[in-house]
Amino acid sequence: MDGPDTYSWEITYTRFDGTSRVDRGGGQFGSPEEVTGRVCRTFIEVGTALFDVSCDEITEQHYHDVLDALVEDRPEPGQPVQRVGAVIFDHEGAERMSLAAPLVYRTVSVTDVEDYREQLAEWDRRDAERRARRAKAAADAGRPSIQPLDPRLRGLISNLHLEADTVREEIFTPDHCREQLALAENTVSAATAARTAAEASGNIPEAAHAHAYIQRWQPRITRWASMLELTTEAYMDAAAVDAEAERLANIPPIED
Repeated sequence: MDGPDTYSWEITYTRFDGTSRVDRGGGQFGSPEEVTGRVCRTFIEVGTALFDVSCDEITEQHYHDVLDALVEDRPEPGQPVQRVGAVIFDHEGAERMSLAAPLVYRTVSVTDVEDYREQLAEWDRRDAERRARRAKAAADAGRPSIQPLDPRLRGLISNLHLEADTVREEIFTPDHCREQLALAENTVSAATAARTAAEASGNIPEAAHAHAYIQRWQPRITRWASMLELTTEAYMDAAAVDAEAERLANIPPIED
């Protein structure tokens, strides 16, 4: 990318031990920035948007990592980055803007942890209710008990059905994966709309906050889509085991 309407940037993340990591990129004025997604028209807009998003991503991720550690009774993870710096260059490589500051991490309070525990408990409760409803529906439907033509195969057939049920119980249900995938997609869609509105009104902090949501939730779309695919495959495998049990049940006894 070249031309007077282009720019490049460097973001430096300095750790507490003095080591650092540098990310580099570039863009074109009037087009969505690759990291923030924001359409910028000045070096200041590019720099402030990049800086805000870079800082928010680190502090928000650390906040949620600490929450996970506390509810799982693990040691709190250390703060990964001490200072963030951003430099914006013009198309000729001349520095046009720079800013740097130490990161201020969010404090995780006792209330935050308890609220998070309640959210997890509520998720577990709903999942248990879904499982109970599925079990009741299966019982009410009454999967017919297969009576093998050869009584000697009864134990093998029973074990195959148990194996199929175990496969289904080891994983989420396809319906649950679809629910979580829809939740992630709706969250990203809402955050994208919020970011667009904030950019239109010139509210840079709000746009950065919305973008941070997108960055956190976008991987969940990929994760739940993959989980849905794997779960569907597992249920197909379980169905194949059930089918094998039915096949064996229809084998006539061998005359001795």
